[in-house]
Amino acid sequence: MSRREAVRTTATVLGGVLLTSSGFLVACTRERAKAPGAGVLSADDQSLIEEIADTLLPTTAASPGAKAAGAGAAINVLLTDCWEPDRQQRVVEGLKQFRRTCQETTSAAFATLPPARREALLREIDTEAQRAGDAHYFSLVRDLALQAYFSSEVGMTRARRWILVPGKWVGCVRLAPGQPAWA
Repeated sequence: MSRREAVRTTATVLGGVLLTSSGFLVACTRERAKAPGAGVLSADDQSLIEEIADTLLPTTAASPGAKAAGAGAAINVLLTDCWEPDRQQRVVEGLKQFRRTCQETTSAAFATLPPARREALLREIDTEAQRAGDAHYFSLVRDLALQAYFSSEVGMTRARRWILVPGKWVGCVRLAPGQPAWA
């Protein structure tokens, strides 16, 4: 092999290594972390939806509520990463409508209301949502609250019974009154 062939072969090999290694490096870089609070919901919307979720799933003697489970942040992640843009927009617009309804009905912000008044307001909105069907935003908010809570550690281990390793399958098991459902 002549010197010229050796230089050409070395240049080809090094060029290939550099080209592919930069491709590997680009392919292996991590996705940039999102800024805190980045998502479909603003900080105010996230706080409001967490208050709604905590009213729907309050703290009881048996388990912590949605707020203790961090449902607000989980709802924002679910909404941002998993839901279609049209449904995201319905939730955001629905929260604006919820604020207006709350202000018109109670003359106060939802977070400042006593628990009994919060529940009554949510029951009124739920009745309205049932009449409106799928077009209403509240069914989406309720679904998000349930999904965020029952996929959290608190929801899976304290609100429901949870066993890491399943036993045998039993198709029909009677539940005692007050017994939590199986996760």
